[in-house]
Amino acid sequence: MSTTSRTDLIPWVILAGAAAVYCGWALAPASTLYTRVLTPRVLLAVGALLKLIYLLAGALWAFTCRDRMEEGNRARPAWLLLSVGLLSSFVGQLSFAPYQLLGNEAPFPSVGDLYFILAYPFLTAAFIVFLRAYREAGLPMGSLTERLAILAGVGVIAAAVTLPILRPVVAAEGPLLERVLTVVYPVLDLVLLLPLALLLRVALRLRGSHAGSVWALILGGLIFMCVGDVAFAYFSALGREHLDPFIHTTFILSYGLIAGGTHRQLQLLRS
Repeated sequence: MSTTSRTDLIPWVILAGAAAVYCGWALAPASTLYTRVLTPRVLLAVGALLKLIYLLAGALWAFTCRDRMEEGNRARPAWLLLSVGLLSSFVGQLSFAPYQLLGNEAPFPSVGDLYFILAYPFLTAAFIVFLRAYREAGLPMGSLTERLAILAGVGVIAAAVTLPILRPVVAAEGPLLERVLTVVYPVLDLVLLLPLALLLRVALRLRGSHAGSVWALILGGLIFMCVGDVAFAYFSALGREHLDPFIHTTFILSYGLIAGGTHRQLQLLRS
């Protein structure tokens, strides 16, 4: 293996190691490792830094991808929209930093939620523009009937899985704004899943290609984000805060994979 190949593996080793550590925190919180070395205070701070780094890197790399594309490229606006969506999430995460870097849980709801919610229209618009650009470029999009069937299938399956989970969230007691936001995130994720499903179809058709690897990473990251939002809603409603480490795991993986996908696209443009 060349030196360059080894260097390229380092970020993935860090991401996989972080995911393993946070899963371990959820599974064995009373172990010596998590009570004396990697204490909750340390892990909250490290997790906050990782999320900020991945979001900012992803936003900057997505914007650079847009900058490197020639004028008139149909995918150029999509990379800008993706960059703005990630930057909005970064600002939301940054508002949590003063709490988490000191080892404290961030308040919910907070001003950060405004920026996280604002990210969704940009992300959704980005994927719609990507779909349009790929269709005009002649990539395998499938027939209209196929696409409608995929959208209907994903919508039905997502609703069937999510609605039973959200039922106790709606029925739970607590401040109205908190309950509304807890439901809003998974609902926005369901909307985001629709263009994602169509992009996933394109990525599967392109598997083995460079473009396929880019979308496998980005879409994988967004799926982890959806899982994290639904898990947060469910765990919060049932009072299972001890499972929060799993939520940290999903978001670290989400932001790390998205950043990896944007960096992979930038490498392709540079080459």
